[in-house]
Formats: sequence, structure tokens, C-alpha cells
Amino acid sequence: MTTFTLFLCLFCQVLVVAGNLLLKHAMAGIDGQERSRVQTGLWLFAGIALFSLWFFLWLDLLSKYELSQLYAFEGLAPVFLMASAWLFLGEKVPLRGWIGVSLIGAGLMLVAGA
Repeated sequence: MTTFTLFLCLFCQVLVVAGNLLLKHAMAGIDGQERSRVQTGLWLFAGIALFSLWFFLWLDLLSKYELSQLYAFEGLAPVFLMASAWLFLGEKVPLRGWIGVSLIGAGLMLVAGA
């Protein structure tokens, strides 16, 4: 796997996380702000667009590399997502959540080293 491929795998996970954040923002709103249907639709469209970009980029990676190599990167999405929800959405993450994310990260390092 080249450095560029590793970048694309990480970029795929960033797309998944960003898509989820945009969909959450569209559906829940931040700080209880009311939005028009147009605003909500734009947030939804942006989230769906990022998921679509992820989907086609991931399909391209799957066509070129073994699933066992690529799938370890899928484990990064929960780690990035929890940190992003805490950072950007102000969600409270309990200690057990951070411990769980740390265990996922440790498992990914074990798989990546195999």
C-alpha cells in the first residue's frame, strides 16, 4: 500500500465522519435553533454528498486492494466520530466511551501491525 493509498483510506473515514456530523446537524440542530426547510435540506444534501463521495472512493479502493488490508481503516470511523461529536457538537462523552475508543485504537494498531 502506498502513502497515497493510506491517505485515501484516511480521507474515506473523514468523509464518513463529516457526513454523519452534517446529517446530525441537519436533523437535530445545534442549541435548539429553528431552521427553514431549505437550510435543513442543504445540510442533508451536503451530508448525503459526502457519503456518496465516500461510497465511490471506497469502491475504487476495494477494487484495487484486499479487503483485509482496507477494513482495518473502517475501525477508525467510531474513534474519529466520537472525538468529532465531542469537539464540534459539544456532546458529552463519558469516561467509558473514551476507554472504549482507546481499546478500538489499540486493536487497530494490532491489526495494522499484523
